[in-house]
Amino acid sequence: MAPHGDCDEELVADLLAKMQVYCFPRRIRVKEFFNDFDPLRHGRCTQINFARALDMIGVSLTDGEVDALCQHFTEEGPQVVQPQVVNYNMFCKTIDEVFVTGSPAAQQMSSSPSSTQLMTFKPSSLEEEERFMHVLHRVASLCSARGVVLKYQFTEVDRSPIASPSRSSSYFGGKVTMDQFIRRFPFKKDIPPQDLDLLARHYLTEKGDVHFMALHNDISEVTNHEAPPFPRSDLILKPDDSEWNQSRYSAVDKVRSKVVEKRVRLKEQFQDFDPLRKGYCTASQVKTVFTILNLSRDIDRNDFEQIVGMYTRDDGLFHYADFVTDCDRDFETPNLEKDPLMQTSMTDASTTMIGRRNKVVLGTDKLKAWEWLESKIRSKVKKQRMLLTPAFQDMDRVNTGHVTKSQFYRVMASMGFDLSEEEIGLLGSVYCDLGNHLDFNYVDFLKSVDLKSEDVELAIAQSQAPYQAYEPSPYHDPRGRVMRHSGESGILA
Repeated sequence: MAPHGDCDEELVADLLAKMQVYCFPRRIRVKEFFNDFDPLRHGRCTQINFARALDMIGVSLTDGEVDALCQHFTEEGPQVVQPQVVNYNMFCKTIDEVFVTGSPAAQQMSSSPSSTQLMTFKPSSLEEEERFMHVLHRVASLCSARGVVLKYQFTEVDRSPIASPSRSSSYFGGKVTMDQFIRRFPFKKDIPPQDLDLLARHYLTEKGDVHFMALHNDISEVTNHEAPPFPRSDLILKPDDSEWNQSRYSAVDKVRSKVVEKRVRLKEQFQDFDPLRKGYCTASQVKTVFTILNLSRDIDRNDFEQIVGMYTRDDGLFHYADFVTDCDRDFETPNLEKDPLMQTSMTDASTTMIGRRNKVVLGTDKLKAWEWLESKIRSKVKKQRMLLTPAFQDMDRVNTGHVTKSQFYRVMASMGFDLSEEEIGLLGSVYCDLGNHLDFNYVDFLKSVDLKSEDVELAIAQSQAPYQAYEPSPYHDPRGRVMRHSGESGILA
């Protein structure tokens, strides 16, 4: 049934347009406010509940305007039961049409590209224009130095969804009133009031509002809002032309020395990937075996590719049986039964030296300079009877036998040795034996410059020897008297 009423149709149309303008930017669905007054959902409510729902929506209407809307949407008929006579369902459909057709308001409800630009031209004198440009550049420099984005200072006023008489400009319009601009301006302590007034008057619109988005666009042309770059400290390695002695050995020799040092068994690990015991596996399985045995950190990529290239056949399978045989050569000698007179030797420190030490290969000139420098240090240590070992042990708390080059320089300087940077580098090239120029082997250095006498070496060996139980002397008793031999008892008597 269509609603009817005797009220003025123009007033009702204006009220409905006012409601649509109010609900459109706030995305209000007015039907939700009437559900509490219609539990049976037949689409009608009383006039009092209709006024209450309008008040809950938030729009301000007079009692006469509410009565006009009630009379306009009042229904009559056999199915209409008093007092629920106001058809709020038709009212809600009329208001919701704004979300399909758009807002009926003349003012724009959302920002467009032209709304952020000041389209009018205001002539001014040269002095005023120069003063304005000076103020504009000062504001731009302040925004850049303090990291302030000017438009964000006015967003709470420009984009507030709550209806307020102070917000006379359009929603998302990029404009605020003069009082709001001055109150929200972030640099009032740095910009004089007359310059701030000049800046605001330059961006005034026809309605008397200040176009802060146009000010923001003018400042953005000379201001960079990108985040400052993060500080970086790139690793720049110095070129190293040194030749290391491990480069003279093959990758298999390095693996063999590590196998002897760690006493690992390679064959059983490879057989886990070869259930048929054919002696072949893939290259990825070789890398897995090295990782399980903790050998991967001692073998770089070039060494791994060299090993794979040496024992890989044409179909891409790795012949681990030959590789294990070559690595276990220090533990066992093949075909030993065919030569009964052959003598085998046990593994010692020289067997694992390839994997444990990596020194710089020096030329003849550097070796002579090193011998002369070391002889000078050795002579001073012997004459002044210096004890260098405790000084180095203070730097090596975990007893690794190595200190850094800077720690070595500090120890030598504290002991009275005035060594230059070139001399420290020369000694480091001889005693830095871990494949770098940082870790200094002070144990080998002390063995070379702090020579022990035979008596001292014997005393050290005895102090470090294993414990031996006390054995009584066969010639003297505990009091020190000579004991009589059993065969000499009658003669001495």
